[in-house]
Amino acid sequence: MFDTQQLPYTCSAAALMSLQPILVTMSKNEAGRFDYSVPMSTMLSEGLKLVLSALMLAQQMASHPVQLLADAPLAEFASYAIPGLIYFINNNCLFYILQDVDPTTFQLLSQMKTIFTGLLFRVFLKRHISPVQYLALVTLACGTACSQLPSFQAEASGALQHRMSSLSGLLLSVASSLLSALGGIYSEKLLKGRAATSIHWQNIQLYVWGVLFNGIGVYAKDSAVLFGPGVLAAFHAKAWLVVLCNALNGLAISAVLKHADNIARVYAQAVAMMVTMLASIWLFGAPVTPQLALAIVPVATSTVQYNMPASWLEDKQAESQDTDHESECAEPPGCWAQRPNWRDSAPSATARCWCSRQMSSRSH
Repeated sequence: MFDTQQLPYTCSAAALMSLQPILVTMSKNEAGRFDYSVPMSTMLSEGLKLVLSALMLAQQMASHPVQLLADAPLAEFASYAIPGLIYFINNNCLFYILQDVDPTTFQLLSQMKTIFTGLLFRVFLKRHISPVQYLALVTLACGTACSQLPSFQAEASGALQHRMSSLSGLLLSVASSLLSALGGIYSEKLLKGRAATSIHWQNIQLYVWGVLFNGIGVYAKDSAVLFGPGVLAAFHAKAWLVVLCNALNGLAISAVLKHADNIARVYAQAVAMMVTMLASIWLFGAPVTPQLALAIVPVATSTVQYNMPASWLEDKQAESQDTDHESECAEPPGCWAQRPNWRDSAPSATARCWCSRQMSSRSH
């Protein structure tokens, strides 16, 4: 259940997640392509996150010095390579997935990461999730998937080009959802493993690996751009906004994992998806679909259901038990007249049950 201290981190992450796809769309050229190198943009975001984390760590150490190194610093640094590698593989898998799977199918299958997150949340972090909260996660996955369903009107007009999704593409989509959930769970485990450690120091260790892996990706895909003249010439103002937004988004997600948990991240992503679709209506003239209207209901319902206090259910159960108890011990006719000392006082539960038993024994 979310508390007020987690709310600022979750809301900030949701706002940046909402802004991210809008800025990416606005950074495309008229042909719908990118003038700048996408792998280079990702590496620049990782580098910017590293620089910002170092500056914030320096500010923190100047005011409140804390111990940074663990008992085994090299082992701790090496452990951050695992989530860094997971994020790198997952980000590059998207290019291959979208070659074999249409975007609608990919969006639908990607909602499996909500279910995977709930399961891994319980297995690896040993966090208890009630059956009601499990059902809330299923409702959330169904709600976000509903928003991605194609409309009959679009199908009839031929606006959507469906193609047969290959088995390898479908399997990669499921694997991508699992990797996304696993990366988030493992990152949370590392960030909370040393709760007293500065989050900025932990982020630095993660982003060093991020820069390294993405640097390898840039070299493998865009080596000509990397070593060519004017490597940053194609980055216009909107492209730099994408880099900045991605960097801030990564820092916000780390704060959510450190101070809240992966479930809060899942809900932030769901809210961001709804906000992005609503903003696209105003910014890009996207149509208002019935799927979007229907999706908002289960997403909102799931949020309330997951954060529902246990006392709400317990109180109803207790009231139900009290009602059953009173009905079982209801006062039979004529019982009160047989106890003169009870005539002028309000009947207690004990008195009612005594009368019930007495009248029942007489009837038999």
